Amino acid sequence: PCIDMVAASGLRCYAGLFSVAAFSLLQSLLSFQPGVEEFSAGQAARTSPIAAVAAERRYLLYDVNPPEGFNLRRDVYIRVASLLKTLLKSSDWVLVLPPWGRLYHWQSPDIHQVRIAWSEFFDLESLNKNIPVIEYEQFLTESGGPFVEQVYVLQGYAEGWKEGTWEEKVDERPCLDQLMYSVDKHGHYRGWFWGYEETRGLNVTCVSVQGSASIIAPVLLQNTSAKSVM
Repeated sequence: PCIDMVAASGLRCYAGLFSVAAFSLLQSLLSFQPGVEEFSAGQAARTSPIAAVAAERRYLLYDVNPPEGFNLRRDVYIRVASLLKTLLKSSDWVLVLPPWGRLYHWQSPDIHQVRIAWSEFFDLESLNKNIPVIEYEQFLTESGGPFVEQVYVLQGYAEGWKEGTWEEKVDERPCLDQLMYSVDKHGHYRGWFWGYEETRGLNVTCVSVQGSASIIAPVLLQNTSAKSVM
């Protein structure tokens, strides 16, 4: 296991992502062209009225290990929702629901299974009664563009967990494995972002974690001022 209890929850570990699970395709609220590399981070945020309204809002994104099935992804959502409740005690946060893509048990090759909205399976109005949630397309509109300001790669500790008293801890550490991202000519990180090839990460940091999902809260509240964190 890569992160003990966090890993057990199904949170993505090979690219262990926070910045903290066949549907029809979302109608895009904001269209991006393949040549979006020339789009500057924060460019639309300076001009979009919607982005201006959400200026103080912070966005929590997450992903799950690719092989995990539907039920575990649903369970991970519950754990990340608990983390968001902790964050909401300190500031205004919203959970960005990770678009669905092809799962192992989805065996229909003739169906395009990428960029699929949560609203195809779940009632978002009901989800919002527990915590504030939005679809990824809405995040693109509010945040001003296809950029995630801070990506945290969750990993275990190089020294492992030694026998004795259990201790919850989290530390920024050198990456144990090769990052699943490449750096483009603008210094942005390219990788898997739910099939949105135009999405980029602006900063990537590896974090060693041992504990429950809520142990990440101090990192998100104190170690970064990024508006969007995965």
